[in-house]
Amino acid sequence: MDLDKKVSYKNLNRKLFIPLFLFILVELVVTMGFMGRLEMNIYDAWFRLKGQQQPGEQVVVVAVDEASINKIGPLAWPRSVHAKLLEGLKEAKVVGFDMVFDSPSSAAEDQAFAESITRHGKVVLAGSFTYAKDDLGHLEQRLLTPHPYFMSAGLAGLGFANTPTDPDQVIRRATLVDVNTFDIPFPSFGMAVALVAQDIDPRDIQLANNQLMVGKNNIPIDNSNRALVNFWGPRGAFTTISYVDVLGGKVAASFFKDKIVLIGDTTAMGHDEWPTPFTTTNMVLSGSLPTPGVEIHASTVNSFMTNRWFRQTSPFINIIFLALAGFATSFLVAGRGPWKGLLGTLFLVAIAVAVVFLSWQAHWWVNLAAPIVLIFLTYAATTATDFMQAEMARRKTKAMFSRYLSPDVVNELMQSPDQVSLGGKRQELTIMFCDIRGFTAYSEGKAPEEVVSRLNEYLTAITHVIFRHGGMLDKYLGDGLMAIFGAPVFYEDHIERAIRASVEIQKAIGNLNQKWTAQGTPALNVGVGINSGSVLVGNVGSPERMDYTVIGEDVNLASRVEGLTKNFGTLIVISERSVQKLPDNCELRSSLEFLGQAEVKGFTLPIGVYTVVPHAASGTGRE
Repeated sequence: MDLDKKVSYKNLNRKLFIPLFLFILVELVVTMGFMGRLEMNIYDAWFRLKGQQQPGEQVVVVAVDEASINKIGPLAWPRSVHAKLLEGLKEAKVVGFDMVFDSPSSAAEDQAFAESITRHGKVVLAGSFTYAKDDLGHLEQRLLTPHPYFMSAGLAGLGFANTPTDPDQVIRRATLVDVNTFDIPFPSFGMAVALVAQDIDPRDIQLANNQLMVGKNNIPIDNSNRALVNFWGPRGAFTTISYVDVLGGKVAASFFKDKIVLIGDTTAMGHDEWPTPFTTTNMVLSGSLPTPGVEIHASTVNSFMTNRWFRQTSPFINIIFLALAGFATSFLVAGRGPWKGLLGTLFLVAIAVAVVFLSWQAHWWVNLAAPIVLIFLTYAATTATDFMQAEMARRKTKAMFSRYLSPDVVNELMQSPDQVSLGGKRQELTIMFCDIRGFTAYSEGKAPEEVVSRLNEYLTAITHVIFRHGGMLDKYLGDGLMAIFGAPVFYEDHIERAIRASVEIQKAIGNLNQKWTAQGTPALNVGVGINSGSVLVGNVGSPERMDYTVIGEDVNLASRVEGLTKNFGTLIVISERSVQKLPDNCELRSSLEFLGQAEVKGFTLPIGVYTVVPHAASGTGRE
């Protein structure tokens, strides 16, 4: 196996090993639950980013608010007050009381409320699960129900009002049914209201494969029968009317026609306020107060009525997404340096955020925190590894070359130390000679500083062009230079690069001549000669001073070809040896013009030569 293959395998192994190791590490952290709260915070952020949405008009909240308590008195109110309220809600499709009427009051009060429940026919009351120890000391779940007097009054539905919170005490889900107390699934308060609204018998509820099948709805639930509720906004997102306004007749009964009405306490004294995804603690920067429980039930009811629940993706999908994030980062970042790598990392972060947000828009909860952490960890580890390996390679190569190469050449080689081919071997490449025409005559009678300044400007421009096209500056030759294309780093298109560089050199010199002409000094042209062939590449010189250069008859021919520019009256001359080696489909072939055969000193047979036609490349000209 050669050196290049070893390097390739080494880089591939690094690209695979780093993200694999970090993927296992991050997935272990996820499995242990350390990412849970961060994922929940991101999930909440999507709601706040999208902002409050219009939930529609089918669900209305009648609030037991401060104004109602100031008018009617402190809770608990006489049951006849609720009976009177039901008269004002007689046209509502369903009325749900988020209150547990478990204790009796006076017989007259209870009778009035019971009769109003019977008359309305579509009233749902709330119960509540409590936990107590049985005679054996075991903790058991018990349902606290409304008083039997109301249970026998023709209730349309009954549901438990308990709502679970996540570990950070935020309500994102609702337990839709309980299967621990009765032989059939027992609905939550919000579910019971929705069932009555759609005339569905609770006995028709079915559970299978994390799906709650109710009528035509298949609701995604977890192993605890909890569903991710769609929240339309912060506190007050639903149409909310004060209890006392309905009681006092300020809102016509027709307003509630065919609406679902939920009644509940919204005061701070009621202690029934909970954080939701829209709740923020910073009240200065668009803060949002906790949401009353009755509004959370309204969100559950509306989620059922619109069938717009959120779904949490399976762990398998999250693992695949996490792995893709890590490996994509490694392949995008490796070998590109810290800044390009950072841009690639931010690009991947943007893609990950977009994918997760679009998934959330489609009501899928895909984990984002873990992929983001893995992306940045992979970037940091890959960049650090690249830096250490590059520094080791730089030091090794620099130590090897600094004894016999100029600092400029060493620095050029340091850009790609892994690709450097060293010492004495034959190689096909292209040699270029450049010479500034008439520079000797120009320099006569001028101050050395002026001559050197202009020479440096020309040579600098030519050198920059050579470097841009992947060439290597071999040496400066007075008012000219020698460059090679294809070493020390070899590339297949070294001939095309040299030809394109010669064209751009003419353009660069043309720009300089315009500047000098405007300053009143004569323009100078640069002749370029190009030849390709097999030459010896390696270190030439003495132990005290060595140069990395090329030798061979094709080097000599390149020098002679540059001299032919004067004979043929053109600024670029390319030998037939270069042209013959161009690929048949090379677009540069159509840009070349045959000049003829030329006798060249040191060569027995004439050499065919070409130039670049003026119209084919800007900046090419003739003398």
